[in-house]
Amino acid sequence: MKKLLLLLVMIHGIAVGAWSQTSDIHGIVMSGEDNEPVVGASVKVTGTQLATVTDVDGKFVIKGVPSSAKTLTVSYVGMTGQEVPITKGEIKIVLGLSSELLDEVVVTALGITRSEKSLGFAATQVDGAEIEKARTTNVMQALQGKVAGLQIQTTSSDPGSANNVTIRGLGSINGSNQPLYVVDGVPLESSSRGVQGHAVAAGGVSNIAPDDIASLTVLKGAAATALYGSRASNGVIIITTKTGRKTDGKHYSVTYSGGLEWNNVSLIPEMQNKWGQGWQGNQTFIENGSWGPALDGSTQVYGPIWNNSQLIHKYDAKKNNVRDFYDTGFSQNHNVSISGVSKDEKMTFYASYSYTDNNGVMPTDADSYRRNTISARASYQPEKWIKVSANMNFANWKTKTVASDQGAFAIDGILEMPRDISIVDMKDLSSPFNTPEAYFTPYGITNPYWALANNYNVLEGKQTFGKMQLDLFPIKGMTLTYRFGFDYSDYDLKIGTPEIALDDALITDDMGYPPSSMNQAGSVYAQYRRQHELNHDFLANYQRKFFDSRFDLSATVGMNINERGYRWMQGQTDNLAIYTDFWMLSNGASRSVLNESEQKRRLVGVFGDVMLGWDEWLYLDITARNDWSSTLPKGNNSFFYPGVTLSGIFTKWIPSNRVLTFGKVRVAYGKTGNDASPYYTATNYIQAYADGTYARDIISFPMNSVNAFRASTTSGSSSLRPEMTSEFEVGANLKFFNGRIDIDASYYNRDTNDQIFTLPVDPSTGFSAQVTNFGKVRNRGVELMVNTVPIQTKNFTWELGFNFTKNYNKVLSMPESLEGGKVTIYSFSAGNDAVYMYAEQGKPLGQYYTYLPQFVTQKDSPYYGAPIVGTDGQPVIGSTLEATGFDMNHDWTGGITTSIRIFDVTLSAAFDIRYGGKMFSRTKNLMQFTGNGVVTEQNERRPFIIPGSVVATGYDSEGVPNSFAPNTQPIYVANSSFQNYFSEKGWGHGGLAYLTDRTYCKIRNISLTWNLPAKWLKSIYLSDVVLTAYCNNPFLWTGKDNRYVDPETTTVTGSTDLAYGFGELYSNPSCRSFGVNLKVNF
Repeated sequence: MKKLLLLLVMIHGIAVGAWSQTSDIHGIVMSGEDNEPVVGASVKVTGTQLATVTDVDGKFVIKGVPSSAKTLTVSYVGMTGQEVPITKGEIKIVLGLSSELLDEVVVTALGITRSEKSLGFAATQVDGAEIEKARTTNVMQALQGKVAGLQIQTTSSDPGSANNVTIRGLGSINGSNQPLYVVDGVPLESSSRGVQGHAVAAGGVSNIAPDDIASLTVLKGAAATALYGSRASNGVIIITTKTGRKTDGKHYSVTYSGGLEWNNVSLIPEMQNKWGQGWQGNQTFIENGSWGPALDGSTQVYGPIWNNSQLIHKYDAKKNNVRDFYDTGFSQNHNVSISGVSKDEKMTFYASYSYTDNNGVMPTDADSYRRNTISARASYQPEKWIKVSANMNFANWKTKTVASDQGAFAIDGILEMPRDISIVDMKDLSSPFNTPEAYFTPYGITNPYWALANNYNVLEGKQTFGKMQLDLFPIKGMTLTYRFGFDYSDYDLKIGTPEIALDDALITDDMGYPPSSMNQAGSVYAQYRRQHELNHDFLANYQRKFFDSRFDLSATVGMNINERGYRWMQGQTDNLAIYTDFWMLSNGASRSVLNESEQKRRLVGVFGDVMLGWDEWLYLDITARNDWSSTLPKGNNSFFYPGVTLSGIFTKWIPSNRVLTFGKVRVAYGKTGNDASPYYTATNYIQAYADGTYARDIISFPMNSVNAFRASTTSGSSSLRPEMTSEFEVGANLKFFNGRIDIDASYYNRDTNDQIFTLPVDPSTGFSAQVTNFGKVRNRGVELMVNTVPIQTKNFTWELGFNFTKNYNKVLSMPESLEGGKVTIYSFSAGNDAVYMYAEQGKPLGQYYTYLPQFVTQKDSPYYGAPIVGTDGQPVIGSTLEATGFDMNHDWTGGITTSIRIFDVTLSAAFDIRYGGKMFSRTKNLMQFTGNGVVTEQNERRPFIIPGSVVATGYDSEGVPNSFAPNTQPIYVANSSFQNYFSEKGWGHGGLAYLTDRTYCKIRNISLTWNLPAKWLKSIYLSDVVLTAYCNNPFLWTGKDNRYVDPETTTVTGSTDLAYGFGELYSNPSCRSFGVNLKVNF
């Protein structure tokens, strides 16, 4: 009995001791603005997994809190989080509204940091976590559909492709429309190279690893960018990279992020599967189209007879012959970094290495991209008055590209493949039937596998960029800064086309067209380019508060000296001695190209910025910069760029409430420039040539070991000015329900004046053209960004965001001497087909002109509106170019982002939507030309008369038809009129058949992320482990008349960036990717 009593006493003591080591705590969370309870606030015992949320009365209870716990962490969206001590009794916690403490720091022009609430212009900041979430190789692709007013066009799905980036529309007709990129306060030259229908990244932001970015800020308006003067008319994108910092109290941390990704083809042209190889409805053996008889599953021979042998196959639909050609691409990305501070916290350091290997969907590694980047950043502040910092970045890359072009290239051979022929059976290149020697068709195309193996297109480059910076703090509030930035890059481009020299010696029967018609003199083209940029910034900044901290003053003055230059050499040799796979200039028997070019430019600017704030509600910001440019005439090279903004937080003057918790209105005006290119101010000298009566350049130098030069026929301008952009902007920022709804709205009006043109002049001047300033383009629009948190609880959060942009673009004035008030941006012509895109006065940029079908225009005619056909029954197409009424611009663009968190798992998605506009599509045309497109199924290819068509029976004195009769002439497959109806007449639409809808909606990214619970990681000394599964571009919806290509694609890369909007010529297909990623913090 005594033992039993002793045991009960011991158990009771243990229970009491255990109870005494834990306790329950309770409290209430209130709003400091209106003293109302905060419902749904998160309350967590710091350093543990114990947590809860407040109830409808703002109260909370947490049970079993260990005695070692000292503080609670309290947070709520739109309010300032707090860490409060645990005390006995009810704990009362008061949270302040974010409208009171809206002090998120935004990096603005020249690296100046500002409180978000003080900004008087539109600026959108995206943090590094959002960029990482997109899992893209190129950082700009992570922003697609997420920032109002920012248009990012992925020119191709091919590895290493460049992006076309514009902010608030297109303003320059002949100059650049790309924004200025600034990395850690230093301008970075971002360039691309047009290569056989592809825009390939050749340096700049494409060489920054997304995992190294801390934040990215988009400055849109001229007032926001005026401090960059003559380089900022297209907006500025500011990238801030990661620096050393403490992590969870540790002085350093190591992070690894790596992933694997698989890519496959998403969109290919929609094709018919009823008819196969042939012409006029009959079987032909060497046709590269599908105008033959109906597919019947019979066994057929095809192709030429080579050495008494011929190919044989089953004459049925190979429904997936195009899709089956493409492989599943594979990519891998790895990034490892170390970040930290010294024990005395005087020095910070950050270093990273990144590796990317992306092999595309083409068989072999013919389309691939490999990149290595190394980054190092450090700062040292031995005393309070001095700080030294530096960063260095190095990248090298290699891009292999598959040409998008006509002829002996892969994509042309794929798109023109008859529907009954399998492509995947052509892999064996040891068979002459799979090479040009005996390929089934000699009509300008070849086996795609042979094309991949025998064409060469490689760009290799390296880039080094960074800065060194000295900051001095002589007195309180003053900072003196000197920053030296540098950017050097070079690349080698090598393009090889194989020589085809067939003699048809073993061809027994060529079936009417010999394989030797494919003969071509191979060539090797090489280009080497190097470029540099040196940038010096001298800044003095002073910040101070006066009158009991009610008056804010921030003033910056400085000077900028910038130098940019490049040099390139190119050469080409033809008639190769070794037909393929020896891509050296020495392989050619003749030299057709040998050029060298060099240029250098300097820009000197002085600037100032003053920001005045009163009582944290009224802010006035005045900026000014004056630039002197070496590209402008001496004595007339000074230009002034002002900017002013005014903003007020009006909610400070209305009664506090829980609905509208923050409101700000702002107005801004600014002026920026787009500097002229070098050597436009004087007459240049060029290598001499002479023109003939009917041809140009019939004689050129060097000739017979003699060289000569002549004055250019284009006169420079002694009064040349930069393109000038003036912009007015008004906007508002509103936050409702403590930030649960956040709205940013803007209206802008941007005029770009003094467009730089080369205009024709009277030959009596001694010149045929002169460089001058003339023309004006306006962009006017609205932007809206809405971010919401519809639901937020302890274990469940739903975030939803929208953005919308409507931009009105218009050419206000153009020189009349330019084609009657319009200038060609880009054009395509093939035979009698032609589509031109113009900049035309009074209309939006990118007007399409073509040859249009003719209709009865006499309103008093009973046939008014009827299509006119010829005696052959074919549509009559006009002989002069006419306006189509269509242009390249989207009517509006938008995006949707959403994120749902359940416990430690987050599901997120991003949509990119662009509505309206037209684009040129050569792929669409090829589908009709070859008979592969579904539209060629019209009337089951039976004879038909064009509905409602009429034939002209009489003409007026000017040759215009004025009397008509119903058409009775049908169109037949048997006499080629059916084929001609599609390939030459655009199936009744003329050149309009080349245009297709630019509308699309894409899901840019879907990701599922799991943050492993912290309690699982403590025992293995890890801070964070994050697993992500994602899919990029999984779904694409296009306009109903676009069954052919991704509307985002462009292959027009050899002209100005304005021409990117023209469309595509033989584009490779778009792709979707699936991947997994692991991120670990040690």
